[in-house]
Amino acid sequence: MKKILPIKRILLLVTLSLILVSCDSSSDPINEENLERTKIEMDITSQGNLENYNWKNATLVWGEEFNNKNSFNNNWVFEKDQNNLGNKDQMQLYNEENSQVKNGSLNIYAKKIGEGQKKGDYTSSRISGKFAFKYGRLEVNAKFPVGEKNGIWSKLGLIGDNLDIVGYPDCGEVDIVEYFSSAPNTYSVVLHTAANNGENIISSRIALDEVEEDFHVYGILWTDKYIKFYLGQPDNIIFTLNRPAVVTDSNWPFDKPFYFLLDMVVGGSYAGAQGVDDSMFPAVMEIDYIRVYHAL
Repeated sequence: MKKILPIKRILLLVTLSLILVSCDSSSDPINEENLERTKIEMDITSQGNLENYNWKNATLVWGEEFNNKNSFNNNWVFEKDQNNLGNKDQMQLYNEENSQVKNGSLNIYAKKIGEGQKKGDYTSSRISGKFAFKYGRLEVNAKFPVGEKNGIWSKLGLIGDNLDIVGYPDCGEVDIVEYFSSAPNTYSVVLHTAANNGENIISSRIALDEVEEDFHVYGILWTDKYIKFYLGQPDNIIFTLNRPAVVTDSNWPFDKPFYFLLDMVVGGSYAGAQGVDDSMFPAVMEIDYIRVYHAL
């Protein structure tokens, strides 16, 4: 359920929205290719040691409440099938029509449009943000497809904004929450780097009853010293990745801006390892809001 924002935070969001409208008068979504993202970065040097900072006191600097389609188009862009580097063995095709802003939420649908069990028989949406963030408290409020059957992989995460320059996984990826319908009542947090990818990824699986039935807040606390994952409130830390003693571009690509990625996959080596159960379609992932806070 969406929480009411304080007045000063609403004014900050209105200001950001006005800036967006002045920069892009079109309400039509654009393609992800060659997108120059707006950067929003937290100044670490002015904060000193954040190890004991109370992140509940952080200030909201950006938010998407999914209240209307114009706001959505100002903040997001639909990606094409070729943007997903892992979709060679996946069965979905990405369509804009599979996403809907409705009743204050973003609904992403996975649908069966063919006979099933092969590529092109299913559709979904893959959406990336027009903003890129560096450091802060970042959180999403979401719930995942009901059905608890094989075949769906939903993820809400962050991708390094230099993807087009250094490639993947060198750009880095932080999956704030990954949900596999074949593993009900659990979710995973995952980090990808050049040094830790494939079978060597950094991850943790967390038990959570009713992950499919109820909205839950999934978030990270991100500084130049750590990335801490939390559930519900920022003091409920469930997993921490600390900055390595010896930092390289391969093991810590997290000192640069990252953008949000919202994705729903059907089949493939991850989601479809146990097959795809066609009885669960249409399936829907609902996102109530996405918010970014800074320690100011």
